[in-house]
Amino acid sequence: MNHSNTKRTGFRRAWEATKNYPVILIVAGLVAIFSALYTKRFLSPVNLTATLRQFVTLMLFSLGPSIVMLLGSMDLSFIGIWMLGSVLLWILTPLIGPVSLLVFPLLGLATGTLVGLVHTKGRIPSFILTLSILITYWGLTVTISGGYPRPIKGFEWITASVIPRVPTPFLWSIPVVLAAIIVVLRTRLGTYFWAIGSNEEGVRLAGINVDRYKILAFMLSGTFTGIGSIILFAHLGGSAPVDFNMNNVVRPLVAIILGGTSMAGGSGGPHRTILGVFTFSILYRGLYLSALRPEMIDVIVGIVLILSVIISSRGTRMKGVEIT
Repeated sequence: MNHSNTKRTGFRRAWEATKNYPVILIVAGLVAIFSALYTKRFLSPVNLTATLRQFVTLMLFSLGPSIVMLLGSMDLSFIGIWMLGSVLLWILTPLIGPVSLLVFPLLGLATGTLVGLVHTKGRIPSFILTLSILITYWGLTVTISGGYPRPIKGFEWITASVIPRVPTPFLWSIPVVLAAIIVVLRTRLGTYFWAIGSNEEGVRLAGINVDRYKILAFMLSGTFTGIGSIILFAHLGGSAPVDFNMNNVVRPLVAIILGGTSMAGGSGGPHRTILGVFTFSILYRGLYLSALRPEMIDVIVGIVLILSVIISSRGTRMKGVEIT
């Protein structure tokens, strides 16, 4: 009898988990499909390592913006912080050595503070504002670097192998992701972020300084992006990039929305983004193994984004909240 009750309780918990996190079913379905189609290759050590590498890139790019999206805003400056930070690192490393790595979180914090202040005081939509910052930073990166990728030596230790088959950047990313999750789930900041995303006017009427918490959200987003960029610059080649790839902007947004963070705000967060990133990484690797042309994979990614936005927008209309 007790065994039966325990078994029933286990099923109930599993059902509740899939209801709260439906993306788990998508992950299970994708793994089953691709494992059946590509029996030997999909679960091979080589492909699993490649999936982890994809996961690290997407997760660290998605982390900061997923916090801002909790409030119903958007932050697209993350690619700009990574690009400009890398070229500044190229300049500073010969002068001050490893300390120059601090340029990433400092640039991220400064960018987040600027965006938060202009967004709240100037009432400029965050999408337009952060897109402008992204383009500006990209232009500065190309100008400073002379239009050529600039290799940066001396930071190979960031990607030095520790555990066979496990990318070291993945290990570095774990404490960064955990810190973001703790901020959102275990502090008053996270509570206020969710409240503002759910009912900004109600929070304002309760006497809470909404603008202050919006600024803090962008500051956190920039800082986490900056910290993540320390790992990413080494993970993605150890050089100052000059080529702007729209995929680097679109894919993190797809992962955030896939994970269940609403574009309207009030739900989701970094803990859900992990699932979204994992889902996208599995989907991408499965499509890659299918030998589709890169352009065709981009088409599929675009369709996934459209479907994700439609689902998120339906949730937005139900809540009656606008994206600002």
